[in-house]
Order: sequence, then structure tokens, then C-alpha cells
Amino acid sequence: MGKRWFLVLPILLAACSGGVNLKSVDYYHLFNDSNSKVWLVNKVIVDNAVISPSYKYDKDIFVFHENRNCDYIALKDITRKNPKKGDYVLDSEDRNIKIEFDNNQIWDLDLIYLTEDSILMEPTEQSDIQTAIQLVPFPEL
Repeated sequence: MGKRWFLVLPILLAACSGGVNLKSVDYYHLFNDSNSKVWLVNKVIVDNAVISPSYKYDKDIFVFHENRNCDYIALKDITRKNPKKGDYVLDSEDRNIKIEFDNNQIWDLDLIYLTEDSILMEPTEQSDIQTAIQLVPFPEL
């Protein structure tokens, strides 16, 4: 009996996964929570050196909206200035986000890693910025 299970078990395990169509992960809702989501620009990185402020009130934020619009602004300027406005296209399969701002500046960023509490994006050669950006969900104040 024990030898039969040894032979049957691999067949059963293979049969359970055969013929299943796997869907690609869609990161769209991670960015906007199906409405809008505020992300803190936690780190700005150039040549492995973090050049962003360490105090969170001096950092910038991104707001990604479900309608594929986004806002970029310094946290301290939220009530004093208009944000930099843009539209974004997120390609989950290629792990890339392209943001085109109203001034025709394009940020073309590869998504290096994504978790529910951190996103690291690095610029492509086509990007108008050449800094990596780490986003984290907006923290409690």
C-alpha cells in the first residue's frame, strides 16, 4: 500500500494544476485602491544615494486616482500651491508606469518591487527623470 501512494501522489498533484489558466497580476488597484490613494515619496535615489529629506513633512506625495489621473506635490505645499497634474498608464505585465505631466514631461518608470506597503520605481532610458523613487502609503500624521 505504501508503495502505491508513492506512485499515485505525484500523479494527483500534477492533475490538480494541469489545465489552469493563470491570470497576470493587475497592479492598478494597488496604486489607487479603486478610488484614489495617497503615496508618500519616501526615498528619491540617485546612484544608490538617498537624496530625499528624512523628515516626512518635507517629502513629496503622489495621489493616484482611479480615472488614471495623478497629482504630485510637496506635502508642505498642499494648501498653498497647485499640484503637478498628470495622467498615468500602468502596464502590470511589463511592470512599468508611464506618467505624462501637463508640461509634457514624461516619467517612464519600471516597477522593481511592489508590496502592499512599498513600491520601488526606477527610470528607464526614455524617462525625463533619472532618479529612482520609493513610494509608501501615506502615514498617520
